[in-house]
Amino acid sequence: LAAPLFLATLSIQLAHELAHRIVAFKDKFDIGLPTIVPSLQLGLTGAITPINTPPKNLKSLFDFAISGPLVGIFVSLSLMYVGLEKTAFMDAAELSQLPGLPVQLLRSSSLGGGIIEYLLGDGILLSPDPTATVSLHPYAIAGFVGIMSNALALLPAGNTDGGRVAHAVLGRSLSRVLQGFTLLLLVIVGIFGADESNILLFYSLFVTIWQREPEMPCKNEVDELDLARGAVAIGAAVLVALALVPLS
Repeated sequence: LAAPLFLATLSIQLAHELAHRIVAFKDKFDIGLPTIVPSLQLGLTGAITPINTPPKNLKSLFDFAISGPLVGIFVSLSLMYVGLEKTAFMDAAELSQLPGLPVQLLRSSSLGGGIIEYLLGDGILLSPDPTATVSLHPYAIAGFVGIMSNALALLPAGNTDGGRVAHAVLGRSLSRVLQGFTLLLLVIVGIFGADESNILLFYSLFVTIWQREPEMPCKNEVDELDLARGAVAIGAAVLVALALVPLS
């Protein structure tokens, strides 16, 4: 079962990266090799792709930044659905052979946890034992992790995809304010226990330490984004909230 999990996780990351590279190729700017972001809880929280030459304008930066996470989330949701369908039709003997994820981790995402509850039955994540696990097909596990990791990538913090989206939407000065507020909020949430899995806390520490450098300016930062891209940004923010707010 290790091979399906590895291949599914790899396919999500490749889809994310391919989306970035298609936009960079279309808009004719160079990008580097992605840096993997490790995670004690998820194994990884995606990757950050450096921009080597300036994009032509804020629209180009926005398209580059948002394409990877949105494609990654779409592939993750697709794999998760297939994995949960396979899990639902397994008998007890087959389920006993599957890997499991802790209920505490599954409840850390309203989107991912809600889909699991809907497809596998209400109450499956209601165990009072925080160490309890739920057996899932490797595709479902990869999909859940992919949803979380791509949503984290969209948080407006540092030189991440979310930081670049904020830069494109709000401009350099306001995006810096939003990024600082976001990192502070993540630390507070992690310290005071709302983030029981500590995913947000560890991610905020990584971004604070290794992703502090200012983003490369675009060739044209005067022309603002159009309404369509603004609407996509709002939709992405809602998606991030659903993915990262714990299941109540």
